[in-house]
Amino acid sequence: MKTLIKLELKRNKLKPYYIALAVIFAAMTGFLYMIATITKVEHEIEFMNYENILRLHRGVAFIVFTVFSVVIYAKFIIEDYSQKRALLLFSYPVSRSKMFMAKLVLVVGFITFGYLLSTIVPNALFFLTESLFPILSGHITLTLVLSQIINAAANILAIISVSFIALRIGFIHKSVSTTIVTAIILSAVLGNVLTGLGVNIYVLIGVILLFAIGLIFAFSTSKQIKEMEV
Repeated sequence: MKTLIKLELKRNKLKPYYIALAVIFAAMTGFLYMIATITKVEHEIEFMNYENILRLHRGVAFIVFTVFSVVIYAKFIIEDYSQKRALLLFSYPVSRSKMFMAKLVLVVGFITFGYLLSTIVPNALFFLTESLFPILSGHITLTLVLSQIINAAANILAIISVSFIALRIGFIHKSVSTTIVTAIILSAVLGNVLTGLGVNIYVLIGVILLFAIGLIFAFSTSKQIKEMEV
């Protein structure tokens, strides 16, 4: 698997995505402080507590990384399995399923790293500066910190699930735009649910079920690739 991932890294350079990730990280960090500052200046009661600000931050990050993930999938999978490129991929002395799995693992790993970098790190920085030079009144509790970790884990599973579903739909139509539009619609709906409800036992069960559905869609895509003729 490591060899296949290294091969993918040689075939598809990640430098543009690292640049995009750096931009997202800066934007998500600035967004967090911007909302806190606007809340203080405008006296927005709804966002006077840390939990609501962090919920909004998570919701935006969820949509951004869901779309980001399917953009990478579109490049690594949908474009790679177009007629001409598929001939090259299928010429490798490796099973199609393993090649597809290597692509999934690479993208999932990259998106997981990116999401944690762009949410947990800004949160930690925000908590640190708030403890020293607070913008808002309130207390940062251990419960609040732990909830961010749990929410991050749930959101990552949801992002992976939605991206697998969007990838499947886009792959059927061999359309990058269909993949992205599907991801935007699904992430907007699910993002509102996760942001509005937060993480509780019912949401966790729902996310786990969604992840199972996402795996089924990913398996279906793998099966179609395995049966492709070129």
